[in-house]
Amino acid sequence: MMNGRSNNGIIVKRNTRLSSLLLLLSSWTTTASALQCRPIGSSNIIMQKRPQASPNGKMASTNESEKLLPMHHEVEKLPAPPSQAKKVGTALFYAVSSLGVIFANKIVLSTYSFPSVQTLAFFQFASTTLALKVASMLGYVHLLPISWRGIKAILPLSTCYLLNILTGLSATQNLSLPMMVLLRRASILMTMLLEKVMLNSQPSKTVQISVGLMLAGALVAALGDLSFNMIGYIVIFFNDLFTALNGVIMKRTAEEYRKSNMTVLYLNSFLSAIGVSIVILLVPGEMDKVQNFADWSNTSFLFYLVFASLLGSVLNLAIFLCTSTNSALTTTVVGCLKNVLTSYLGMFIGGDYIFSWLNFLGINISIAGSLIYAKATFRG
Repeated sequence: MMNGRSNNGIIVKRNTRLSSLLLLLSSWTTTASALQCRPIGSSNIIMQKRPQASPNGKMASTNESEKLLPMHHEVEKLPAPPSQAKKVGTALFYAVSSLGVIFANKIVLSTYSFPSVQTLAFFQFASTTLALKVASMLGYVHLLPISWRGIKAILPLSTCYLLNILTGLSATQNLSLPMMVLLRRASILMTMLLEKVMLNSQPSKTVQISVGLMLAGALVAALGDLSFNMIGYIVIFFNDLFTALNGVIMKRTAEEYRKSNMTVLYLNSFLSAIGVSIVILLVPGEMDKVQNFADWSNTSFLFYLVFASLLGSVLNLAIFLCTSTNSALTTTVVGCLKNVLTSYLGMFIGGDYIFSWLNFLGINISIAGSLIYAKATFRG
């Protein structure tokens, strides 16, 4: 065994020396070409840094092997930081698409009483995966090759993302829209704390005050909730937690692998679709509830189901773009700003909201905090 290891070490050292000589010859050729082709007066010569050999004769590992997914080997510059217009644009894109999908989900789950949250989530994950794959085949999106190491690395994000979607749809089914919107304010505080711990992000005093105001409004509104639903409250608490975790983990993933955001989104949706399919197959009676649903022949229901599924894929893209362009906290609070309109319209959509003045006061306090945060975030 020792002789085998020694022979392997000699072979590695020889291969290392041969690779070093070839790299040295290549760098000389590159330098000569640069000297011949560079403009007059230019003093910058671009040379590639060759890998360094470690003392044991093996090539030192580079940062590229630590990336989430395999990257191209050519040396490229990182993209420039997003402009203010792009930040605002992605935030508005997320707000509009999120508003549409919330009402579509509410109509499917509450108005038509569709019994399976998991099936609706599967349709949304599948539509996202299919849309990105078709866009890649048409050349609009570039998806990098997927490796098992990449799948293993992104699995925490996909798990958190799946749980976030499932708890969000369940909350939509069990709570009125105004109360669901208000109880989701707790995710803002969770996101802010997680960003501070995981991303070393320190929000300003104005941001902290606005978040506190939103949480105070949510508390006042909860005290005036006349349609209390314990299951809905428990589910929305976990949805807040998974929303915060999903936003922060997605932000860190995007920063570690900035050149393939669409690849991360594609793989994330693909794994989530597989995960929710397993849940549907394992939950007793889930398939029977879906098969025996009475409105499969109702064209209006089918329209809203398809609409919710397609909007789900758009929302998945919007969330990813907004989070990777801005911050996870910004994405969370922009969602709450969008919910300003959702809160008022939700009083008339779904038929499960009971009005009270204390609840209405809490809604408006929380809205004021959202507006203060929006001004503090996008003013410069």
